[in-house]
This record gives sequence, C-alpha cells and structure tokens, in this order.
Amino acid sequence: MRTAVSALLVIAALLLAAIAGPSLWLQRNVVDGPGFTKLAGPLGSNSEFQEGLSALAADQVTGSLDLPPQLNELAGAIITSAARSLHTDPGYEAAWTKTLQRSHELTFNAAGNQDVQGDLKLDIAPLVELVAANVSANLGVPLPTPKDVVISVDQPKVAQALPLTTKLGGWSGWMVFIAVDLLALGMIVARRHALTLILGGAGLAAVALLWLLGSGWVESALVGMAVGPEVAQQFGIQLGALARASWQGGITVTFVIAAVMMAAGGAALMLKRRRTT
Repeated sequence: MRTAVSALLVIAALLLAAIAGPSLWLQRNVVDGPGFTKLAGPLGSNSEFQEGLSALAADQVTGSLDLPPQLNELAGAIITSAARSLHTDPGYEAAWTKTLQRSHELTFNAAGNQDVQGDLKLDIAPLVELVAANVSANLGVPLPTPKDVVISVDQPKVAQALPLTTKLGGWSGWMVFIAVDLLALGMIVARRHALTLILGGAGLAAVALLWLLGSGWVESALVGMAVGPEVAQQFGIQLGALARASWQGGITVTFVIAAVMMAAGGAALMLKRRRTT
C-alpha cells in the first residue's frame, strides 16, 4: 500500500513539475516586465531587427512633420539617415530599454481587457524622440515629437495566448511548491527510499528531456505566429531564439538535480547493501 501511494505521489509531483517549470520561466521572462526587458534586450543589437525598427522610427518622425513641400524631401532624407545610424547613438540602449518597458506594459494591459483582441502594442516613442533630437540638431529646427507612438500589430494567436500565459505565470510559484512537497512526501512514504530517489531522479530527467524537445517546438511556434509587418516577423523570429537559449539554463539545472538525486539514491542503496553483507 505504501509503495503504491508513494508511486502516485511521485508521479503527481513529476506531472506538476512538467507544467510548473515552463510556467515559472514564463512568469520571470514574459509576464514580469523587467524579466521581459532583459530577455528581449539583445534584440536591439540584432542587425536585421534594427533595420526594420529604424525604418519604422523614420516613418513615424516623417509623419509628424508639418513642413512646406519643398522641404519634405530634404527632411525625409535627413531623417532616414539619422534613423539608420540610430543604433550607434549613445542614447540608443536606454531608448530601446524604455521602448520594451512601455510596450510590455501596454500589451499586458490590453491582454486583461476583454474588448481588445488580437493586438500587440508597440510604443516606440523613445526611439522616435532620439531620431527627432538628432534631426533637430542637424536642421537647427526643433521637431515635434508625440508623447506616445503606439503601433498596434495584429497578432491574434499571440494575443490569445497572453491571458493563459499570465495565469500560468501567476500560479507557477504554487505549482513549484506543491510539486516539491509531493515529491518529498512520496520519498517519506516509500518503503525503499533509495530506490524511490533513483526513480524520482530518472523521472525528473525525463521531464527535462521533454522540455528540451519542446523548446525547439516553441521556437518554431513563435516564428509561425509572427505575422504582419517585417519588423513584427523579425521580432517573433529573434525572440523565439532568445527564449530557447534562455530556457536552456533551466533545463540544465533540472538535469543536474536529477543526476544528484539518482547519485544520492545509488550511494544510499550501495551503503545499505554493504551493511547487510
């Protein structure tokens, strides 16, 4: 009876852990604003993404101008040049970080609004301000910059996943706590503690392997879900690669914990055998 109860507790712990691990990663790297900013920060130095972002910023600055027709072409050329060199500006990193922070807040606020469906919010006002400041310095004329430059990117599949992502992230801490408690309880109830520890470690390694195989699928899914403008597609492609690389750390740690559990169980089993001989 104790063996059956122990097996059920360990299996339940492993099943819950399989969900809790990715949920915890989502909470720390997607739902949490600073975590998302850290995850997506390297996108700002990606050359392909920079090109699309620069073009987007240039369009927004040009659209805010109210100049005579004869000056539009000249101003447009200066703006385009300034936007292309945007990533070399000393203030670019701070502006990109602020863009991510504002966009994350807008997107997740929209995710909690039932009237908003399919929109991801991108606020590039900090980048537009940076381009406008450089152009103003070259022209000697201050350019008006709007307080917010919010671009709605129609991404229905991504937007539909945000509420579930938020819920899973919010529950992640409890799921981890319950999974650890169930596993510990399964070890306590077991008749053969060493063998249960080995099997529990093997099960945890299987969960980590499942995550490893699933990480490639998640990256492909993010790429497939990104539609619309080129900059949105590049965001999905590059973010998928960053997410997969970030998740590798959690998978490695889980493999290490599984190996330690199996090694401890094996050592305890050998020690017990020596005592009985």
